[in-house]
Amino acid sequence: MSMGARLRSALLLSLVAALSLALLVFVGWGEAKRTYPKFIFDKLAAQGEIVQSAMDGHLRAGLPVGEFPGFRRIAEPIRVADPTVAAIVVRGADGAAVFSVGEAAVPRPPGPEADARFALSQQDGWVQVALAMRNRFERVGQLEVTMARAVIDARIDAMLPALIALAGGLVLAFGGFAFWAAPRAARGGLAARTVGVYGLVFVIAATAVAASLVSLYAEGAQAKAEAISDSLAQRIRPLLDYGLTLDDVDGLDRVLADYERRNSDIAAVGLMRDGLVSVHTDPAMMGAPWRAAPGAYEFIVKVNPAGAGEEIQVGVALPAEVVWKAVGRSVKNFAALLLASGFFAAVFLNVARSLGGGATSAGARMLTLMRPIFFVAIFADFLSAGFLPQLLRDEAAALGLGQSATSLAFTAYFATFVAALLPASVWVERRGPRAPVVTGAVLVAAAGALPALTMEFQTLVASRALAGIGQGLLLIGVQSAILANASARERTRATAIIVIGFNGGMISGAAIGSLLVDDLTAEGVFALSSLAALLLALYAARLIRGGAPEGEGAASFVGLLRHGARAIGSFGFMRAFLLVGAPAKAVLTGVIVFAAPLFLSNQGWTAEDIGQIIMLYASGVLLSTGAASRHVDRTGDSRGVLMLGGVGSALGLAMIGGSSFAGLAPPVEFAIAAGGVFITGLAHGCVNAPIVSHIGDTDAAEKLGRPAATAIYRLMERIGHVAGPVLVGLIFTAAGGGGMAFLWIGGLLLVFTLLFGAPGPGRRRAEEG
Repeated sequence: MSMGARLRSALLLSLVAALSLALLVFVGWGEAKRTYPKFIFDKLAAQGEIVQSAMDGHLRAGLPVGEFPGFRRIAEPIRVADPTVAAIVVRGADGAAVFSVGEAAVPRPPGPEADARFALSQQDGWVQVALAMRNRFERVGQLEVTMARAVIDARIDAMLPALIALAGGLVLAFGGFAFWAAPRAARGGLAARTVGVYGLVFVIAATAVAASLVSLYAEGAQAKAEAISDSLAQRIRPLLDYGLTLDDVDGLDRVLADYERRNSDIAAVGLMRDGLVSVHTDPAMMGAPWRAAPGAYEFIVKVNPAGAGEEIQVGVALPAEVVWKAVGRSVKNFAALLLASGFFAAVFLNVARSLGGGATSAGARMLTLMRPIFFVAIFADFLSAGFLPQLLRDEAAALGLGQSATSLAFTAYFATFVAALLPASVWVERRGPRAPVVTGAVLVAAAGALPALTMEFQTLVASRALAGIGQGLLLIGVQSAILANASARERTRATAIIVIGFNGGMISGAAIGSLLVDDLTAEGVFALSSLAALLLALYAARLIRGGAPEGEGAASFVGLLRHGARAIGSFGFMRAFLLVGAPAKAVLTGVIVFAAPLFLSNQGWTAEDIGQIIMLYASGVLLSTGAASRHVDRTGDSRGVLMLGGVGSALGLAMIGGSSFAGLAPPVEFAIAAGGVFITGLAHGCVNAPIVSHIGDTDAAEKLGRPAATAIYRLMERIGHVAGPVLVGLIFTAAGGGGMAFLWIGGLLLVFTLLFGAPGPGRRRAEEG
């Protein structure tokens, strides 16, 4: 291998690693921006409660807010101890400031709801917490604690330089390894090891990001524990100032229980006298030394002044789970990102090998270089999978349209996709695949650009229609180009490029898009989709040769339409199509892509959760397809595998619907729904390839030949794609958008599977084979 080829290979892999690690750091940074402020908000609320508690007795005595004598004495020490607090303001019932310390030019935030602990407001660069001030009968004002948002952002951003430096070093190290390994990888000796090293690099970077988040959240948890301790101490201190002891005060256990109730993260609250617990939220701790759980974030504040006869302390402990639970979500997202970026690495590793001369022939080299085209096309389309159904629903509702409008928007995609197949085939026959592929990529880019510019229902529907046309052109063009460059021995490998490209692109797009939508917004994700498709168009224009294809390609596609009627006349062909193949495609487009995201969104799951659940579907398809295909090739039992796929689909849909049953904890709901989607993916892996073998054993294959019969089936199964959103949308609406819809659909699939397995004339060929 030449030095230039090694350099090109290493640079390409380094670019993939750089993009993956940049995305990792960005996702970690976004997680910190969403999670760390919550600790600070609770800290501000607890600091406000210090002043609120001090004023409570005055207000309950019926005295006016403005006559409270000690505001500055209480509020100013809070600002001195915590310089991040910009202002503390007390307002009367008319909204006018009565007392204030700190920054004067802060806006007035809205007050809390009647039963809320506090109200949070972010405006004009300020973060504000407002607490209600009440006397015995009514609200008489509000107390506000203000902090500059820039302070929170600066603390989060402080972790970036070290992470960026580490990521840069890892990219350079991986690039060096790729440069060294290029000659060996080109000969097939180090390809798997290169992917392994890439995975190790990603895990090292992810561990560093997670460690940074642990440190950041631990700091926030400690600040929160300190503020709650100070708040509780302030509430108790006036009693001791009057010369009372803890034994003289009734109801301290209720005060501590109230703090634990209002601060759900608190693990323990206690009052200690001379080091021993006098009052505690856990009665078993009474009389023992204060002891928090190992790893808990605790803070202990002295309540009475120095020189008092006995030492009184307040202790507050937050469990370590508060931090680990917050980090756990990030780790889940990092795992999804590792899988998504792993597909990118695998695809472009093969490209790098070809650029380095690793392919054995010109055709094999072209096949490898074609791999990214369909992968990136599907990736661009599925970037919005985690939030597009919800977006369409909300935009349709804004226009007064019902659920059916949302399903029709999805149908527009698949209808235009199917409608584009025939013109695309004619175009490919006459002009070759280059122009259809490039045009398809440009249309997919336009489909992303439209909602990025204008987010309206009509725009979204037009975007879906454009994307359908673009994907139809891409499928026919890529398929033609692949077949034109594949030798007879490489046809199976060529077909796998489409299968792996679709599912790999689905996994990567759904995972990455759902992780980015919170930080980039939906418009930003659509813009990213458009950019990816434009780069794809440039790549395809440079790679694919012009001119009509020599040999097969897609040349026989139009001729297949003449034989469609003869295939429809085959009982075995139609039974497999109507009872197995079309329902499977309808479940993909109607349930997995359309109804399941809406259902999960209604259950309260976020876009990133939904995207990762969709990712599980494609993972299940990839995992089971190979095993199912090998079993059918070895035993010839396509019918049994297809029935297994039908039963598995019914079970998966039943699990998705069952996840909404009352009484289930959120993690259990998520696990059941995710498991149902994954099982559905496994089941569809038992259908996608085996049904082609089954069609080849029907009497339609006897009349038309196996290639023609399977090609006609592939065209007809698109009917399931088109009908899926409409039919599932009707059922989903009839069931009120709840889980019962999935149980109904699962029941229908089970009936279809049993009918498929029943004796009939269409089984003759399969039994004889």
